[in-house]
Order: sequence, then structure tokens, then C-alpha cells
Amino acid sequence: MNGVACALVAAQVLFPAAETKPTPFDGATVRVEAGAAVVDVVPNHRFCGVNFVFPKPIALNRYCELGTEVSNRTDRALDFVVHGIAKGTPRRYAQAKFTLGPREGKVVTASCARKCYTLVTDGGGLPGMTGYDRVYRPDSIDRSGDIASVIVFSTLQESPAQFDVKRVWVEGEQPDRTLKVDDAFFPFVDAFGQFAHAEWPGKIHSLDELKARAQAAEEELLAHPESPIPGVDRFGGWGDGPQLKSTGMFRTEKWNGRWWLVDPDGHIFFSLGCNYVRLQGRTAVTGREKFFSWLPEKDDPLFGDCWGTGKHQWLNKCFYKGKGLVSQFDFAKANQKRIYGADWKAKFIDRQHRRMRAWGFTSMGNWSDPEVMSASRTPYFDNFNLDGVRKIEGDKKGTWRKFPDVFASDFEANVLKCAYKTRTAKSRTDPWCIGWFVENELHWATGNMGGNGDVAKAVVDSPEDQPARIEYLRRLKAAHGAGATFKSATAEDVRAFEAEIAERYFSTVKRVVAKVAPGRLYLGCRFCNSYPDAIRAAARHCDVVSYNSYSELPMTPRPETDIVDKPTIIGEFHFGSLDRGGVHAGLVACRDMKERIEKYKAYVRHAVKDEHLVGVHWFFWHDMPLTGWMDGEDFANGVMDVADNPHPEMVEATRELARELYRQ
Repeated sequence: MNGVACALVAAQVLFPAAETKPTPFDGATVRVEAGAAVVDVVPNHRFCGVNFVFPKPIALNRYCELGTEVSNRTDRALDFVVHGIAKGTPRRYAQAKFTLGPREGKVVTASCARKCYTLVTDGGGLPGMTGYDRVYRPDSIDRSGDIASVIVFSTLQESPAQFDVKRVWVEGEQPDRTLKVDDAFFPFVDAFGQFAHAEWPGKIHSLDELKARAQAAEEELLAHPESPIPGVDRFGGWGDGPQLKSTGMFRTEKWNGRWWLVDPDGHIFFSLGCNYVRLQGRTAVTGREKFFSWLPEKDDPLFGDCWGTGKHQWLNKCFYKGKGLVSQFDFAKANQKRIYGADWKAKFIDRQHRRMRAWGFTSMGNWSDPEVMSASRTPYFDNFNLDGVRKIEGDKKGTWRKFPDVFASDFEANVLKCAYKTRTAKSRTDPWCIGWFVENELHWATGNMGGNGDVAKAVVDSPEDQPARIEYLRRLKAAHGAGATFKSATAEDVRAFEAEIAERYFSTVKRVVAKVAPGRLYLGCRFCNSYPDAIRAAARHCDVVSYNSYSELPMTPRPETDIVDKPTIIGEFHFGSLDRGGVHAGLVACRDMKERIEKYKAYVRHAVKDEHLVGVHWFFWHDMPLTGWMDGEDFANGVMDVADNPHPEMVEATRELARELYRQ
């Protein structure tokens, strides 16, 4: 399972090709001119572009890269997405996101690296695992061997635009990655929580080896204890840099033409962070006992408290839907106890701060351990969710939770109650707390941008006593007469209503944050999709606008020039691969660790050069459990593995990035 370079094979040209048909979609028009597909993009359509439909399917999973040559024919920058698509699945294969400046053209390649192994099975798959739950999540089946077309589109255009695609091709041959899931496959999780059917650098084979690796990691940390950032101050800011106003808390300032965070000592600060600085190794056992080669008794004197119960409360379309509380076991915690004994926690807290400092991370991102955050040694971000507010009951598209009803009479009062439920109360006044995220990846929009309609439709589909529904109908009657119904709504009505929802949402949360934690930065809801009116409302009220951006380079939405100039932060990004013991590479897959590191460094360097970005946060600290955690996600994308064994390539890459952090 070690990383294998792609064999060099002749490229297969997919366009221009006699039988490949460039087909417009989502309002675009397409013509072939001098061999290139010229695409005219209409305003207010998010996915406006061209679909290159092949005469027969392409086995994309055989290749290393999907290539396209794209030119922007417009006098402003445009954002683009390229990906392959197979029939019968919403999943995107070999996806690339990129920006082209005015009149710029370039060749863009997207890795065809597999996110998962291809299963050879009777169809049952591996229940409860995001990448392999065939029965309960049919869309998890990898169909990259059956790509019917390649899509190229420009995003977020509110005025006409034009681009062309001169070439589409595939090249390079991937190594075979298959798993035969039969009776002999089980159990496939060893006593340390690792994949039993493969070898890779860093795999643990015995208790002695586990302890020896921990000792070697500690010795390396003791040998290099200081931050690699030249001239660093106690917070991770640039102590040797400009001396700005010191307020005793984190704030933002535009200095020398670029937005920065400013630390409590008045030094510019870039948040090179990591999410989940904590142990997060629990995985569900109930109904999957045959997965594991070792599980202790629940009253075991050393490992008994590694057991727990919980719900898979997020992705309910899975094996655990409706099963309520199920037994869970934490292999990461068990490994800590094997190494450090029953008093492992105090040592763990100390070690995480020393690691972050020595490796060059300047902050802990969302959802870190409250005990780790509260130690006042590394800057951190806290958060809270709006779990106590009334929701729009017709919302069926929310990724994690339903959209809040901002027209409920008690909306602000309930937001205030939620604001006292951050992970640690100390963050309200702690100078080490950079700020608060509120909610995560709220569903704002898909499809057309101009009056998107997703939130409005959810309102219409709600019960008659839904406050937002009552307000929406009142507005329509005011605009179109007493006989108006929801069918009377024009695109302008929909857009105005959703813009008002965004305005009420962000302005209310801002007031609450300012009341509960005066001076604490409000960093928004971590957008994962982009609706310009919501972005504008966020920019008006948030101190920093946050996005989760899983792409080759940091991509933040680009509405037209009336967007408010505000600092932004990437709350999540990662790259994963299948050559370090995982069976799911995550949302942006790489061929191996080498490519993963190349993309990691390119991403951070691009962010540091962006005049608006004040930070990027890797997702996350440890590899996820092999068999999935609370939502079934089973991504191999940590800085460390389940045995608390650092991936040395990630450590060295972060140190390299830290050394140049304030020097670009």
C-alpha cells in the first residue's frame, strides 16, 4: 500500500474528438470555433457551462490526471470548476477548482486519485463507513470507472461572461486498488485500530513498537521545541514585524494593503491552524463486532472507560439510522493508555501545545478539546450552534441541521441562550481566544443564484404556523394583492426574501456575540456553498467571513465588485491519500503522501499571498477512525495517526511553511 507513482502512458484526447459532443447546461450557449468550445455564460446561474459527453464511458479510475485547457475571454476574473461525472451518482470525480484572471488561459490538471478502494463484494459493503456503505448509502459506490462526461463551468456570475475550452484529455496509469470483502476479510481492524490488511511506513505491530515510536516522537520534540517562525511572539504572531495597536485581544486590521489578524500584543498574525486538536477516536461497534480483532470487556480496569455510547446524529442515511444510542469504542484513547497509563490526559494536553508550537501551527481550529483550549498556551477558536432556536421544518437540504427561522419572535432570545454554550466559558474573555464561529456549513443555496429559492422553498414546505412562512406570504400579498399565493412569487420576490433572511441572521448573531463576549471576533457560519446576498450580509456583520474550501487551492466566492471588503478565513481544508493506512482519502484525494504534501504547501502559500485571507485550518489533527466516527466519516487526513504517531512529512511541511509565514 505504499505510494506508487503513475506509469507514463499515452494521453487519451477526449476533446476535440469527432464523437465527443459539447453540450451546454444551466442556460449557457456553446459553439465550436476553431476547434475550441466557446461558452457564453448567462447571469445569475451558478453552474453555467459545458458538458463534454462521450460516445462511450471512460474508465477514469485507470488514469492519474484529467487535463483541460481553459481560457477566460472576459475582462474580469472568473472562478471555474472541472470534474468528471458518471450516470446515476451525484458524486464528482477528478475535480479541480481554479481562478483565471481577465483574458487569462492555462492548462489545469485534476488528480484522478481514488478517494476509496474499489470493493469486490456481494454488494453489502462496509456499513457505517461513508465510503463503503453500499446498502444504506448507495451514492457511496465509486463509479469513476464509468465516466460519461466531463463538465467545465464558471461559478457565481452576476453579469454575462465568456470562456473557451480548447482541450480535454486523460493521462497516466494508476495502480490497482481493490479490496475483496469476503469472510476472510474480517476482522480487518487490528488491536491498535489500524487496517490489518496492508503495510505502510509508520504502522505499529506491537506494544513495544508503539511505546518506542512514542518515545522517538518525544525525543524529536525535545530536540526541536521552539517555533520555526522567525521572530515569533508568544501567540505565534510576528514579534519582529510591525508594532500595531495592542488591545489585549485579537482583532483585524488592514496593514500594508493586506488584511491581517492582530494578536493581543499588537503583532500581525496568520492563523495556520488545525481542527479537532483532541482525541476523536470513537467508532461505533454495535452491529459491526466482526470488524474488530480486539475489543476489551466494558469493565476492563485499563480500557473500560474507552467504551461509550452515542448516536450517529448527523448523516442519518446510514446503517445507524433509527438505532438510537449504540456502543462505541475509542482506539485512540486506548493507545494513549497503553503508552502513558491511566493518567494520560495531562500529558496529552501538554504535548498538543508543545507539538503545535514546535511544528509551526499558530492556532487550534474549530471543535478542539476544551481542556486543551483552556490551558492558555495556543490561540484557539471557539464555537456554538443554534440548537435551541426554532427551525424551518420544511428544510430537507441542510447538511447538518435545519435552517433557523429568523422570523420567530423568540429568535434573538434563543440565540442568546445558545451563545452561553460555547465549548469553554473561558473563551468569552480569554485573550488566547481569537473568536467564535457560529454554526457550520449552513445550507444557503444551490442552483441559480439570483433568487436561489432553496431557503424560500423550505419555508413554503413548512407547516402553516411557521413564522417565516407567515411572513413570506404577508410580503407576497403586500406586493401582489390580497389574493396572492406562494405561486405569485417572482424571482425578485424570492431573492429579496432570502436576502432579508440573511440580513436578519447575521445581524442578530453579531449583536448577541457582541453582548456575550464584547470584543471577541465573530467569524460567521463557515460557508460551504455560495449565495451572494448571504455573503454580502455576512460581510456587513461578521468581523471575518469564513468558508470551508475543499479544493486544490483556497477558493472563496467571488461575487461582483459590490462585495464588502472584509478579511476571510478558511475553516476547513485537507488532502488525503491511501498510502498511510486509511481506506478513505477524504474529500480531496491524492495519489500518495508526496502529492498530498505538494498540494498542502501550495494551498497554504496561495492563502498567505491572498490579501483577504487571514488563516487556513487543516481538517484535522488525528486520522479519523478507520471504521468511521459519529457521522460515518472515515478519512485518512490527519497530521497524526490513530496511534498518536506523527506523519513526519506533514510535520516537516508545516515547519517549512511556518518559516516563511511572515516573509512572503
